[in-house]
Amino acid sequence: MNLFSNTLIFKSELEAQLVAEQLYNCHLEGNVLTFPRHEQQAVDLAISLAGVDFPLVEGASCLLPFPKRERECLDDDAPQIYVACLSAYNNGFLHGMWIDCTQEADEIQEDIEWMLSWSPCRNYEACEEWAIHDFQNWHGIHLDECESIEKLAELAQILSEHGEAYAAYYEYDSTDANVENFQEHYWGEYKSEEDFVYDQLEKQGFIEKLEEMGVSSIYINWEAIARDWFIDSYYSVEESYNKVYVFSRH
Repeated sequence: MNLFSNTLIFKSELEAQLVAEQLYNCHLEGNVLTFPRHEQQAVDLAISLAGVDFPLVEGASCLLPFPKRERECLDDDAPQIYVACLSAYNNGFLHGMWIDCTQEADEIQEDIEWMLSWSPCRNYEACEEWAIHDFQNWHGIHLDECESIEKLAELAQILSEHGEAYAAYYEYDSTDANVENFQEHYWGEYKSEEDFVYDQLEKQGFIEKLEEMGVSSIYINWEAIARDWFIDSYYSVEESYNKVYVFSRH
């Protein structure tokens, strides 16, 4: 097979024709479709639109399409990464898989290696390098292309337990953002910094004492108190309208 072209074998001439009709740059002979490697994305889309079964890939070790459904992450809410084979990517293929990062690190590694073992380039070169080309459900945490697998597993586990609050803490200062420090510094979710101040003073009995003295809390300048508290002792991360996470600085 020409290293600069791909050949797909469809179950029937009709299926091959339905796909070829949607392409500009291909050669059709019976149920065999040949096209340039850089057109792989267009061919994948054409196959999907035609509603035909995935074809066989000429040159593949066992002449079967990539069975990513066997191991691909199916949990829409799980922190996950899309890992791509760089050998395939550099040769014009889009080959990769969504991987569930709530697994143990060695299980994530096994999924990556399994994905690489099905690379369309595995017959021509070693397919060992990979990169994270997309990610989702990390609550705003940015991941690098070559993020450590151990770090991914740890982050996903903590996010599964603590969600957006931990993500806010991590994004503010990722240096010491382990779960122990998070639990030590996290004070909770509030509508605003003023709401946090009111809550703390109410727990300390301050509001009740004011009422006993006949003084309404509406006369208290909560904004001024919050400004003082959040200069040195606390900081907040705004998640959305009427939603902030409060952390202590020390």
